[in-house]
Amino acid sequence: MDVTFNQMSGAIGSLILIWSRIERSARDDVVRLLGFLPAKAHGIKAVIGTWEDAVVEAQQADTLCVLLAATLKSQLQGQLDIRNGICHGLIGIMGSVGDAPATLSWELNCLKRSISWEELQSSLGWLSKIHFAFSMISNPDLQRLDCRVIDTDENREWWRTEWGLHLP
Repeated sequence: MDVTFNQMSGAIGSLILIWSRIERSARDDVVRLLGFLPAKAHGIKAVIGTWEDAVVEAQQADTLCVLLAATLKSQLQGQLDIRNGICHGLIGIMGSVGDAPATLSWELNCLKRSISWEELQSSLGWLSKIHFAFSMISNPDLQRLDCRVIDTDENREWWRTEWGLHLP
């Protein structure tokens, strides 16, 4: 597939919008759980960490909530590294040329990295829906028959297949 410079540039905009939605979801759930947004929750990484802490405080230990929050935070970290690299250290946008794939390149903290169009599309696909998982983890209805935070093999598999969360 030929991917143009403009398509790669547009993907950056999509990435920023998706991360904005993720941060907003985490902030909203922190406020719902704590009643306020602590001053320490400044920036995406801090908001997600504060959200995880709030889930640990608010949810029952015998559910999957605490494990799901830790897993989501952990899996988001690699994606956040890509986002930060692109937003704070972008050095190249290349459309595909011949057999060379389209890529975004960045340099941050003396490390050069890049991501191909295919990798970026896969990442965006997962990130674009994961913001819905925050409230499912932090505000579950344990009385519902279809509650997915009860610790069963079936529910663990559901989180893996539906949300890509690989619980230990």
